[in-house]
Amino acid sequence: MKLLPISLSFTIVALLLTACERLPMEEEFALHYFTSTEGSYTDIKLEQGQLTYTYFEDTENRCAQWFKSTPCWTQADLKTVTAPLDAETEKALRNLVNEQKLLEAKAVPAALKTAQGQASPERAYSEKLDIRLGQNEQQLVYLSRPDAPPKPESFQQIEQVLQAAVQKLKIPTT
Repeated sequence: MKLLPISLSFTIVALLLTACERLPMEEEFALHYFTSTEGSYTDIKLEQGQLTYTYFEDTENRCAQWFKSTPCWTQADLKTVTAPLDAETEKALRNLVNEQKLLEAKAVPAALKTAQGQASPERAYSEKLDIRLGQNEQQLVYLSRPDAPPKPESFQQIEQVLQAAVQKLKIPTT
């Protein structure tokens, strides 16, 4: 067995080390979007490149005439699908978080509450978005009610990208 000359071995090692230095390590990225009402349930998690979608689908139309202030669905009614998220969508989500500066408390739109200020004395449906990028974390809450300000565009954009991604996962019922 022939060995590479020592100078060539050092050259290869040096090239590998240089390549490792130039490739930026991406920070760990995670999102968690959650909302539920009497007639709906949506839980979307993105962690380590995996997208997990738990949802309620009213295939029996039992929520159409629901009048109680409790969910028309049970835990047994929820469906969950999981799949890897494509790199393009993950990059788009990372860009939205960075561009909108949602991890900076000062930059959070007034219509969104942060984890510290999410209590509301009025009845409202909440939509929660937890964001983690590297060591930075932020929990945002939008309270939806008739007199609420419009949902901030930054929140809507992330929600829309996540919804589009999970629609690709959703298994059609027959």
